Amino acid sequence: MERTLEPRASAPGAAADQQALQATVAQKLAEHLAAIQINNISAKAKQVAISCIIDTIGVTLLGATEPVVSVLQKALAADVTQGKALVFGGRRRAGVLEAAFVNGTASHAADYDDMAHAMGGHPSVTLVPVIFALGESLGSTGAEVLEAYVVGFEAECRIGHVVNPDHYERGWHPTSTIGVFGAAAAAARLLKLDVRGTTTALAIAASLGSGVKANFGTMTKPLHVGQCVRNGLMAAQLAAGGFTANPGVLEHKQGYFQAYDGLANVHIDHLLIGVGEGLEVEQDSVGVKQFPCCGSTHPAVRGMLALRSQGLKPDDVESIEIMTNRRRLPHTNNPNPQSALGAKFSIQYATARALIDGAPRLRHFEGEAFLEPAVRELLAKTSVAAYPPTIEAAAHEEVNEMAADLTVVTKAGKTLHSHAPHQLGRGGADPMSIDEMLEKYTDCASRLLPPSQIDASFKALQQLEACRNVAEIAQLFEVTA
Repeated sequence: MERTLEPRASAPGAAADQQALQATVAQKLAEHLAAIQINNISAKAKQVAISCIIDTIGVTLLGATEPVVSVLQKALAADVTQGKALVFGGRRRAGVLEAAFVNGTASHAADYDDMAHAMGGHPSVTLVPVIFALGESLGSTGAEVLEAYVVGFEAECRIGHVVNPDHYERGWHPTSTIGVFGAAAAAARLLKLDVRGTTTALAIAASLGSGVKANFGTMTKPLHVGQCVRNGLMAAQLAAGGFTANPGVLEHKQGYFQAYDGLANVHIDHLLIGVGEGLEVEQDSVGVKQFPCCGSTHPAVRGMLALRSQGLKPDDVESIEIMTNRRRLPHTNNPNPQSALGAKFSIQYATARALIDGAPRLRHFEGEAFLEPAVRELLAKTSVAAYPPTIEAAAHEEVNEMAADLTVVTKAGKTLHSHAPHQLGRGGADPMSIDEMLEKYTDCASRLLPPSQIDASFKALQQLEACRNVAEIAQLFEVTA
């Protein structure tokens, strides 16, 4: 039988204290989140949430095999603790903070995780490591962790509405700097904190967000996520234990919004924009990644796949020009990637792979695939530019935030064009099918788990809401060989 969560009762005197909060931004957000309960989450929201959770578990199992995770675990070796939360990639269980930290890093290591436009980043990697580490430790039900996921998703996207696009353009890594609020909110829900406690958790999290885009293409990018989930979880634990924080820390003249963006560049009135039109998790601007590289490269990849389907071959190419939104280029205009990880952030490389091999796959971002002569030849023929070229076309830019135009001149003198319209991964009206989800999950998990375990874990995650104890599902991710 499913259990619905009830907020933990406030301590004596808390009502007076809560009135003193005077409806700060953090309190308004906490009050909005408190209204989200498993029994009023729509079927669509649940379906999207479960799809994203499955996808994130898969990419976490994949990421657990990445060098960044082994380097991180070696660095933490002196502080290893025993606990109840599974560290993906083996069978060891650790304390919830350590498990969340390592699993969070693993979840983003392959850069194959889902995306949300409102957040300006990757929403699920900041949540799934929290709900599984803490949920396993607490013995939470599947319904409880599903609810916590939706709550966390809502929190980080709501903050995203306030600070983006300025936040992203300044060089912050929103997955981490905004995701910390989602991690804190999800953990607060599993810990059954009331509005006052959740407000405090969010306020603590405001001092714990970090991550700059200059470290994209290095091991530090996924580390941002590990640190984010650890910090958000810790913020909720501290709030549960009576820790204090300024409930007005977000809008304070020396607070989060001012320090990260400048108060003149944020839109506090957007915090609850669109409330009543569905939860953030069920918006069309949420999408699962189809290709294992930076989401900002995907429009160009789709454009090149369209040309390839029309018969274009690598040997036909004289030149390639990629035009895409200017926001996509600072971290992807990398014409000469020097590592497999760097190749994930090269729009030129991902597009070349699409022409040579069809849809980019995991193997194209491993080893020395980025040095293959055929790829290098196309890289030398590729140029990139931002559109629109004028300020007057700003509206066009917003409509085409995740779009691309490709122009290919062939050796025979033909000019070919392709336009990939705005689409954030696979979601909204074009979600991945169950078969496509299973294919990606299998591709990611097969490096650690045998086929029978992959199938069992996938089916268990599909039935997450009915699970009596999420620890039963976590057992299916153990690597015993």
